[in-house]
This record gives sequence, structure tokens and C-alpha cells, in this order.
Amino acid sequence: MNQTSDSNRQDIVVVGAGIAGLVAAVTAAEAGSRVVLIDAHEPGGRARTTTREGFAYNTGPHALYLAGHLQPFLAARAMDPLGGMPPTGSLNLLRDGRLWQLSLGAMGISRTKLLSPRSRARILGLLARMPHMKTERFVGTTWQEWLGNEPDDVAGILRMFVRTATYGNAEARFDAGAALDQLKLALRGVRYVDHGWQTIVDSLLARFVSLGGTVRSGCTVLAIGADSDVAVETSDGGMVAGAAVIAGLSPDAVERITGTTIAGRGEQGSPLHAASLDLALSRAHSGIVFGIDEPLYLSPHAPVAKLAPDGHGLVSLLRYAPDGEPPETGDVQSVRGRLRALATMAGIVDADILHERYQHRLVVANSFPAARAGGLRGRPAVDALGIAGVFVAGDWVGPEFQLADAASASGESAARRAIAHVANTAHVGV
Repeated sequence: MNQTSDSNRQDIVVVGAGIAGLVAAVTAAEAGSRVVLIDAHEPGGRARTTTREGFAYNTGPHALYLAGHLQPFLAARAMDPLGGMPPTGSLNLLRDGRLWQLSLGAMGISRTKLLSPRSRARILGLLARMPHMKTERFVGTTWQEWLGNEPDDVAGILRMFVRTATYGNAEARFDAGAALDQLKLALRGVRYVDHGWQTIVDSLLARFVSLGGTVRSGCTVLAIGADSDVAVETSDGGMVAGAAVIAGLSPDAVERITGTTIAGRGEQGSPLHAASLDLALSRAHSGIVFGIDEPLYLSPHAPVAKLAPDGHGLVSLLRYAPDGEPPETGDVQSVRGRLRALATMAGIVDADILHERYQHRLVVANSFPAARAGGLRGRPAVDALGIAGVFVAGDWVGPEFQLADAASASGESAARRAIAHVANTAHVGV
């Protein structure tokens, strides 16, 4: 590591300016810490939004879970973004190559031909009990094992709901307790955010800067180590800090820049991937489609949220890649063609489409909560590196939440640990 002067010393360095890093940076700056936020790219990570001809494309379909961690964190700071809740009262479910309509109300479920009479009663009972279900007794059981005694039609509906809530297609390894927790969270409501998740990024960034924080974009972190202080080597030179938070990076990247091994990492779930297709439409389109026997999703995100010009629509489609599927499996042409075919089945014709964006292998999450690791409680903690003053945050860290909410929750937790570490070492040095 290069030697650095005290004039370049920070209280806390946050590496990574996605949701985890932004939440960590804001939390630390609110406590009065001198904070620098570093990212090799522009801030936002997977929360960045691209705008084209008045259409706002998120990096894949995004939903803000109202009962998660991020939304309350934003609301407590008067940054709760505007948006709309998708109409989920009536769904179109894809099974056996055809669409079946299902109303989620008691009357609709009790009358659907999609389920047997006994299965209708089972689904109604599960939905009624879900908000109060004690999920901890299912920790360590795979989602596949949990579904084992369910009739095929009930299991298909439950797979579809959990796949949509978790963005995961890994039932043979996914922890059932975590899957059910996320389903409970989704049933409490989600919001599509006006103008895209870039509004969340911009709000957090503006708050951080207003508190005196420093942002260094286009700066790559090469190595992090600790002795009495934390030393951070970057493409722009070195700096020292009282503590560091490595936020939103993959486990591979964290191990590479710290030269450490994350304890128990081999038991964790692998990254979740998906193929995403966004369609900018000349007209509004209504109707959600969830695949039962195919891992597919279609939802109109505009005009539910303001993501398109007035009178237009923006529809997002997704194919959840199965756990362990090799990157070369499912070539671009066939997967994209399948998503376009689903759009056609839903009533979207070529003449409706003004332009589109396809992303073949998005990283949805850097890891999923695996049953053999103990679900959420078995994920690495913010101090999992065992390096004094260096903490981690991201969608694979901490005992709470999944996806962006896990990033947000661990970002806040890691920042608070960093603040305490700086305070403790300063006290010892007095």
C-alpha cells in the first residue's frame, strides 16, 4: 500500500455507490462522519435508470417493497418516491401454452377452473394464514421440500408467487423460511416508482452531498487492508480512514480487493440471473402475466408509474434463469423470442412497439438465501471479513430481507458498525 498523508484521511470510506453504498454513506454522514463514497462508475449500480424518448428503463423490472427496509428508510427522510401499485386483483397465468385468468379475491379463487375444488380451498387457506405464518420453523428446509406435499396445481401457483417475490428460480436450494418471508412482504404491497429508480439514487446522493459527503466516481478500488487505520488503494492513489464499508460488490470482488475469504461462503446460494425485455409502447397496455410451468413474467410498469409519455405504455418481461444454468444455455435469439411471443400472447402486436431493450443475463442478486446455510440468518454478517474496521454490505449480507431491501438494511447496519469502530478507536487513542 502507498503511504498517505493525514490530510487525505477520512473517517469512513464507502466503496460502491449502489443502494447499499448510498444508504451506508447517508447513514454515516448523518452521524457527522467525514465520508467519501467511491465507485468505478456513476452512482446507482443496478438502480440506475436509462431514459430514451421519454421512456424510463430501469435495469430490469424493479419494485419497491412497501414493508421492506428501503422504503421506510427513505420515508423517514422525506424522500419516499411517488409511484403506483400494480393492479394484482386479476392475473393472467400461463400454463400448458394458454392463458388462464385468475382473480385473487376469494370469489375468483373459489370459481377458477385452473385449480381443483380441493386445491381452491388450500390456496384460500394459505393466503388467509400467510400474514401470520411463523416461518422460522421452515428455516433449513428447501423450498422444493416445503412444496413436496402440495398437489401439483397448488405447488405451481406457490412457485409462481415466490418466484415473482424473490426474483429467484432455485427451489432445490432456496430456503423455505426466506421464500415465505419474502412472499409475506410482497403481499403487503409493492410500488413501481415514477421516473424510475434513478429518483431514489438521486435523492440519496443529494442528501449525502448536502451533509458534506464527497463522491469520487470513475475511481477503482484496488486493495483494502487494515492496521491501526484502514488503507484504501485506488486507481487515483491511496487514502486512509478510520473504517471502510464495502457495499454492493459481489463476494468475489470483496475477496479480491481484501485478500480474504468470506467464512462459510461455500454454503451460500449462487447469483440469481434473469433475461429482461422492456417494450416501449405507443399505447397503454393492461394485464399482468405470470408463468406457472415456465419461469416467465410480464407486467405493465407504465402508466402504473410515470415511466412513459402520456398515453403510452412500458411493459417489462422477465425470464428467471434456473439456478445453476450455464451462461451459454438459452441463446439470446431463443430467449428473446420467447419473451416477445409472451407479449404477443398478452395482446401486444409489433405495431404497438416503438422500441425495446433486451438484457440477456442480468444479475438479479449476488446470492440467494440457501437452506443448507441456514437461510437469511446464515448469510455473512457485516463483519464477516474479520478485518478490524472493514465491513461489508449488499444483497447477500445480513440476517434481514432480500434484494434491494437486504442491500439497504445491511448498508445501514455496516455504517453504524463503522461509526462505532471509529468512535471506539478514537477513544482508545485519547
